[in-house]
Amino acid sequence: MYPYTTRHPGPHSAIVFDCDGLLLSTQGAWDRAYAELARRYGRRLTAHDRHSLVGLQLHALGHALARHLEHPAPPAQLAREVYDLVRGGAGIRPAPMPGAISLVTALRGTRPLAVASNTPHQIVTAYLQEIGILETFDAVICSDQVSEPKPAPDTYLTACRALGRKPADCIAFEDSPTGAIAALTAGLYLIGIPSATDLTFPAHEHATTLEDHAIWHSLGLTPNDTITEPAA
Repeated sequence: MYPYTTRHPGPHSAIVFDCDGLLLSTQGAWDRAYAELARRYGRRLTAHDRHSLVGLQLHALGHALARHLEHPAPPAQLAREVYDLVRGGAGIRPAPMPGAISLVTALRGTRPLAVASNTPHQIVTAYLQEIGILETFDAVICSDQVSEPKPAPDTYLTACRALGRKPADCIAFEDSPTGAIAALTAGLYLIGIPSATDLTFPAHEHATTLEDHAIWHSLGLTPNDTITEPAA
């Protein structure tokens, strides 16, 4: 089904990270935005409904929201409204996922790094800037910069080109099935860090957090490369 490489590209290969749910904990802001959107239209979204929205890009998100909210407005309008709520913060600031800052900082300068996200570029760069790691990345590629969002491979293929590497020579980090399909279809070696305990998807390796020492060692890093995470 996928151009599924089985070869680890090596400890100094280029790395492409997803953003939401992988580098940053943004689900609180999205959940708050969904709740506010549903309130506006006199509807309610269940936890299962919100879970089904994870990883969706603008077009698909709008149609999913329309179904869940019983079509109170055009899908494009619903997607834009929730994006505006998230962009405004929805009352919640993004926070780094466990190990994210330590890992990205340890990798800085050792190999090319990129982000490939289904969230619009303006939101992703603002998130990364706020937690102080935007300048660490050589490229930030988002769904509004490519022809097709995840699960299509476009964001990953574009990120690899921006880094000057072939997909088979890159490692992807993903937290969702949508992103996993995109990375595997593009031909990257995939390390999966599911953002929820009940999420399952194919990957070459799985771990529970970015703090996993097995991941660090596979990337040619040691515990001595670790920096202290900022206090919450």
